[in-house]
Amino acid sequence: MNSPLDVEQAELDRLSGIFMTALSAKEAGKLDAAEELLRDILRAEPRLAEPHMELARILLDTDRLNPAEAEAREALVQLSATGPWLEEVGGATVHAIAHSLLAEILRRRADEDEIIFGDPEVFTALLDESRKHFDLARKLDPSDEYASFHAVFLGPQSKDVN
Repeated sequence: MNSPLDVEQAELDRLSGIFMTALSAKEAGKLDAAEELLRDILRAEPRLAEPHMELARILLDTDRLNPAEAEAREALVQLSATGPWLEEVGGATVHAIAHSLLAEILRRRADEDEIIFGDPEVFTALLDESRKHFDLARKLDPSDEYASFHAVFLGPQSKDVN
């Protein structure tokens, strides 16, 4: 695994091993362990996008939407700054996954009662941003049927509606 970061390869290899252990823990349903390992990686090197993405997914799956959103946004920042860390998946695909992840988090936030029954502008802004990220994911990875469905399902942006 290579990286444009100014981190020694030995450290990246060490973090890669921890990342693979975190993914295995997540797959085995040991979410607390996976979360702690991902946080360990990010304490050592916060510029790696993929650990932010995996942490965002765990936080989303455990209904901690606000911290999930922060991690997904940070993943996109780091992808823009340094690109993907892992070579196994292409850059456009990693970007698509990150956009789709953020879109899903925003969509889920818009489903919360305090948003639905709160300020209509907040609800609309969340849906608009979610739609935007699903559409970006669809454009980056046209084979992503989930993003394509939601980009269309959420309809046109609110400013386009009469």
